[in-house]
Amino acid sequence: MRVTIGDTMQSSHDSKDGNFDLYCHKGRVYVVVRGPGAHGSPVYPDQIESRLRLLGAPLDEAGVVFGVDFSNIDQMIEAHNYSTPVVVATGREPVYGSGYRIKYHFNTSRGKPYLELEFDRINLKELNFIDNRHEDELLAELLPPIRAEDGRTVTGETIPAQTDVVVVRLQAGRNTYLSRDERHLYAGCDGNVRILEDGTVIVEPVVTVKNVNYETGNIHFEGSVVVEGNIADNFIIEADGDIQVGKGVGKATLRAGGNIVLKTGINGNADGAIECGGDLYARYVESARVTCRGHAFVEEAIMHSHMVVAHHCLLNGRRSEIIASTLIVGGSVWCKKLGNFNEAATRVAIGVAPELLMGYRSAKKALEDKQAELDRIEEKLAQLEKALRDGRNDGRLLQAREQLQAAGATVVKDIDELRKRLPAMREEMRASRKSILVVEDTLFRGVSLSFGSMEYRVPDNGVRKTIFRPGESEILESGFDVRNKPRLEFTKAASAHGTP
Repeated sequence: MRVTIGDTMQSSHDSKDGNFDLYCHKGRVYVVVRGPGAHGSPVYPDQIESRLRLLGAPLDEAGVVFGVDFSNIDQMIEAHNYSTPVVVATGREPVYGSGYRIKYHFNTSRGKPYLELEFDRINLKELNFIDNRHEDELLAELLPPIRAEDGRTVTGETIPAQTDVVVVRLQAGRNTYLSRDERHLYAGCDGNVRILEDGTVIVEPVVTVKNVNYETGNIHFEGSVVVEGNIADNFIIEADGDIQVGKGVGKATLRAGGNIVLKTGINGNADGAIECGGDLYARYVESARVTCRGHAFVEEAIMHSHMVVAHHCLLNGRRSEIIASTLIVGGSVWCKKLGNFNEAATRVAIGVAPELLMGYRSAKKALEDKQAELDRIEEKLAQLEKALRDGRNDGRLLQAREQLQAAGATVVKDIDELRKRLPAMREEMRASRKSILVVEDTLFRGVSLSFGSMEYRVPDNGVRKTIFRPGESEILESGFDVRNKPRLEFTKAASAHGTP
């Protein structure tokens, strides 16, 4: 009987020196001694080993010729630890060969708490996207190649080793530099280090201020900005990197190429605005306009706001409410309460890329406007025709009629083009089957819900603990069970890695 890695072999032997079983599993050969032999005589290591070493003994019968080691038997028998598998032969795994590998000396995936917390509360106090490094500090290095080595099974068969043919190199970006041998990457200045989606490492200078007000003025910066305190009304922060704010945000405008972290939240009084190329983290969003190209994580509430989110929008605090707001979300939405008892108008569109949905709505609005414009032109033309029939052959009336007819022809052409485009745009608005709406508590009447072109009408008494997802031709509903929560797929947000 031959034994290879992955096979299982078992053999039993009884003698006055003791009873033992021999088996092979996953490339290892084990011996299990069942205790003293006949008449209660003790079992000695050399007795077991001699039995195993004898010509024609189980190891030889099984063809085991590599990696044999009986040293573990001594310890097992001395401790009288019978009936415990002891390894007596081990194969050698092949060593996977590779070229140079990159070792980063900074956290390349910081700020992704949703991968660990699984929708438990995100601690905004612990979020920190800023990883400050000093000038000339080592950021990354190339580790030496690994030579491929073949493995062997316990039966002596060779396991060929594979070699990775991928070639890697350090990519120095803004404010970084390479050593002469291009095997070490260093910071060119003090600042926030991060890695872009193409593997380029950059260092962004970081501006830290206590507050943003008339003392600082508006901030426009190529790196990241940390505000320890508040942002006064009507001030602007624009950063190519991340923006992190320790306290409240009012009627301010924040634009970031990366992530935005509001450790409290924003009350924009209808004038506050947020735009981020990555993820948004906030305790609450109230009376603000938000455009987020990553995921949006809000602890407590979204109220009286307009939010456009490219991926998921998740609320995971004690309240987790969405009230009197409009949300356009490309991924999924997760909350406890959607709407409220007062039936405040709340609109949620899920599962379609925001740019597609907004383009379709814009085209529909343009068609309505063009139709209204054509109606006005036709009404004016009718008035002119009546005046001309009444004998008023004024040259100005004839000229006006000609102009209106030309304008009407242009509008008719625009209407025809829009009517041709809309069906194709509507077809593109098929909601992703991976998108869902999770309402852990209550979905109230007054909420308008859509997945692409499919709409759901909330019944008068609302809905409790439910999950919605798009079907083939209608929105499907199923109950929410806290013991069996659905899982969401998280894409790597565009965040601080460039545009989506």
